[in-house]
Amino acid sequence: MKKMIYFVLAIGSLALMAPKESLAQHRGYDRWEHSKERRKYEEKRAKEYRKYVEKREKEDRKYHKEVAKLYRKGHRHGPPSWARAHRYDSRHHVYFRDYNTFYDPYRNGYVYRRDGRWSFSASVPSFMLNVNLGAANIRVVKDVPISRHPEDFYNDYRWD
Repeated sequence: MKKMIYFVLAIGSLALMAPKESLAQHRGYDRWEHSKERRKYEEKRAKEYRKYVEKREKEDRKYHKEVAKLYRKGHRHGPPSWARAHRYDSRHHVYFRDYNTFYDPYRNGYVYRRDGRWSFSASVPSFMLNVNLGAANIRVVKDVPISRHPEDFYNDYRWD
């Protein structure tokens, strides 16, 4: 009989201890999810995000305003008119072999030799105005980083 009582007490004490262990592992109620600190943290993050979005929208409006001004003045964004004929995607510099001229997509213009020096022009140089650039002999220069000036690397290549 004593053994039976001890057995029942042992089982009862184990049953009482089990729920405490599961609560200690936070499988049930999570204090952080329902706390004021959590709400404050989430409100702060939401406020910071709204500020960020407003700033980005303001910058975007400013950018599009500038683009509209340039468009009205005649500056066009996008690839040059001859690019489609050569399947050119504006990721590399282009060298026009017959005219000793580069197209620089980073600066959106042409670099050419004039009086022994390199010159830059945002539009097609005057000596190339009547040339069909869609049928011109070109070389896509892939070894020069897009952010660098292609004329700086002119002596490093054989252009023939």
